[in-house]
Amino acid sequence: MGQMREANERLIVAAVHAQNQSDEATTEAAEARKELDDLMNELRAANEQLAASAARAQTMAEEASKREQEYRRLSSQILHLQDEERRRFARDLHDSTGQLLAALTMNLDMIGRAAEALDARSRRALVDSRSLAEQCTREVRTLAYVLHPPMLDEIGLVSAVQWYVEGFTKRSGIHVVMDLREIGRLPGRIETAIFRVVQEGLANLHRHASTRTASIRLRATADAVALEIHDEGRGLRDAGTPRNGQPRHQALGVGIQGMRERIRQLGGTFDVEFRDSGTTVRVGVPLNADTR
Repeated sequence: MGQMREANERLIVAAVHAQNQSDEATTEAAEARKELDDLMNELRAANEQLAASAARAQTMAEEASKREQEYRRLSSQILHLQDEERRRFARDLHDSTGQLLAALTMNLDMIGRAAEALDARSRRALVDSRSLAEQCTREVRTLAYVLHPPMLDEIGLVSAVQWYVEGFTKRSGIHVVMDLREIGRLPGRIETAIFRVVQEGLANLHRHASTRTASIRLRATADAVALEIHDEGRGLRDAGTPRNGQPRHQALGVGIQGMRERIRQLGGTFDVEFRDSGTTVRVGVPLNADTR
C-alpha cells in the first residue's frame, strides 16, 4: 500500500514537471515566434528601403545620363559654332581686310610713281607706308590661314599640316620633323579636329616645352587615323605632373581640355604622357559610319 502511494506521488510529480516543461517550451516557442516576426518585419522594412534607394539611384543615373548627353550635344554644338566662326572670320579677313590692304598698296604704288614730286621726308614716309602695308597684308593673310586654312577644305589635312608646321618653324625657331603619310581625304569633322590638335599641341610646345626640336607623325588605316606629337622638353611636369607620366586634370590647360572634348565627340582617344624624355600627345579617331 505504501509502495503504491509512493508510486502515485512520483507520477504526480512527474506529471507536474512535464506540465511545467511544456509550459516553458510553449513560452519559449512563443518568444521565438515573436522574435522571428520582428526580424521578418525588420527585413521587410529594410527591403522596402533598399528598393526605394535603388529606385532613387536609378532615377539619378537616368538624370545623369541625360545631362551627359545634353552636355555632349552642347559641346558638339559649341565646337561646331567655333569652327564656323573661325571660317567666317578668316574669310572676312581675306576678302575684306585683305582687299582693303591690297587697294591701299596699289594707291601707295600710284603715289610712288610720282615720288619725284615729293620732298625727301615724304618719300621716306611713302616707302615706310608701303612696307607697313605689305607687312599688314602678310600678317592678315597668315592670321586668316591660321584661323582656317583654305587648303584644309580644298586639298586636305596633310597639306594643311605641312603648311602650318612650316610657318610655325619660321615663327618659333623650333624644328619640327614631319612624318606624314598620304592618307587621302578624311571626313571634314575629323580633318578639322586633327588640325586643331596640331595647332594646340604646337602652341603648348612653344609655351611650355623649352625645346628646339619636335616631331609629328600622322597615320591612317582602314579603321582609324592616328596622330602623335612629341617633344624632348620639360612640358607641364613642373605644373604638378606625377612621375607615372599621367597629368593631373587641373595641370592641363583649357586648350588641351577643349581638344580632348573635340576628339571625344568623334568617339576617339586623346592621351598626354609626360616622361623624362619629353611630352607625347597621342590621338586616335575611328573611321566608322558615324564619322564618315
